[in-house]
Amino acid sequence: MELRLATCRSAQLKAWAGLSGPQLHALITRLWRRRPDGGCGRPWSLAFGDRVLLVVLGYRTNLTMEQLAGLFATTDSTVHRVTADLAPHLAALLGPPPADRRELWLVDGTLIPVHDQKKTKKSKNYRRSVNVQIVCRARDRRIVAVGDAWPGNRNDVVVFRETVGKTLPDHPRLSGDGGYQGIERIRSPRRGPDRKIIKDRAYRRFRKRRAVAEHTIARLKDHQVLRQCRRKGEGINHAAAGVAALHNLKLEINS
Repeated sequence: MELRLATCRSAQLKAWAGLSGPQLHALITRLWRRRPDGGCGRPWSLAFGDRVLLVVLGYRTNLTMEQLAGLFATTDSTVHRVTADLAPHLAALLGPPPADRRELWLVDGTLIPVHDQKKTKKSKNYRRSVNVQIVCRARDRRIVAVGDAWPGNRNDVVVFRETVGKTLPDHPRLSGDGGYQGIERIRSPRRGPDRKIIKDRAYRRFRKRRAVAEHTIARLKDHQVLRQCRRKGEGINHAAAGVAALHNLKLEINS
């Protein structure tokens, strides 16, 4: 089997990579503007569109380098070169946060099992994981920002302050769950004198909004690379931001 973009139908792309034909071609156009082929160096054995499909398929299925090389009839080293070349540019497509201060933003953290033990610690999911903070827009579930990975045994308050909290602009409507207690810029559920959450009507409305963040993270984790990342170094940061960029692209093309 030799997988190529030119021979794939839109339904096949949707099933394998999670993107329809128009969405994938829009992604190829945007990546080409950031990283066009050219200059000196060893020529690529795969066309640019096939390389983009390889990276997206790798994020979606979390296949190994050997398995991807077999699908695209190439070598393991080529798959590694393609991933190392395009992953940072795909992550950069996430872009800066929107400027509208009237929108409600939601922040939540998620644990991602990662094989690189230099970045991970054992966490409450009983695996060596990292904690990644994700900020989304409540209206349409657009990803606003993704923080760098921190060891999974750190709580959300610490990770938010050291990652997203340093890069995210001040926003008047930023909401988080009870785990973000103590951060003034984040609205969290009200607590009584006994420090327990007051479960009134306002709390029930708050829970409905919080569910949006949980559903958004669940959609991101349709990409299997966020369920078990084998990449080392900055690979997990590139993967998380890249998957978020793909999520925003699908929302933009569908709207």
